Amino acid sequence: MRGRQSEIRPPWSQSESSFTELCERCNDCIGACPQKIITLGSAGFPKIDFSVAQCTFCGDCVKACKHQALGFDSDPNMAPWHLELSIEKSCLSQNGVVCRSCGDICEEAAICFKLATRGRSLPQVDQQKCNSCGACISVCPSHSISILPGTQTQAA
Repeated sequence: MRGRQSEIRPPWSQSESSFTELCERCNDCIGACPQKIITLGSAGFPKIDFSVAQCTFCGDCVKACKHQALGFDSDPNMAPWHLELSIEKSCLSQNGVVCRSCGDICEEAAICFKLATRGRSLPQVDQQKCNSCGACISVCPSHSISILPGTQTQAA
C-alpha cells in the first residue's frame, strides 16, 4: 500500500515523522506494556504486534514515554490511533467453513456476519465501531485479518 507506513506504532503516537524524530528508542514503552504487544520494530523503533494479544488502551506506554513521542495531547479522549481493519479472502467463513472467532471476540461488535449466497455468512467490518484493539487478529485461525495505519492522519 503506497503512502502508508507498514508498522503500527504504539497507541497515541505522534505522526510518523514526529514519532521517529522524538522517539529515542529507549524501549521504555516496550517494558511498560502489560500485554507485551509493543515490540522492537525496524530501525529500533517500537511497533505493535497484535499476533500476541490485544491492546487494552491502558496508557502505560504513554506514561512511560519521556520523550513525548506518545501523548494524549491534553485530550485523554483522543483516539489512540487511526487504523483500518481488513479481512482477506483466505478467511475461513469466506471459503465455506463456519468460523466466527473474530466476531465472537470483538467487544465493540465491529465485526458482524451477514448471510450471503448458499447459506454462507460473511464477515463485515464496521470501521466506525472498530477501536483497533487487535483482539480479532490473534484469534483468527487462518491469519486472514490485517490492520494497517489508516488514511487519516494523527495529530502532529
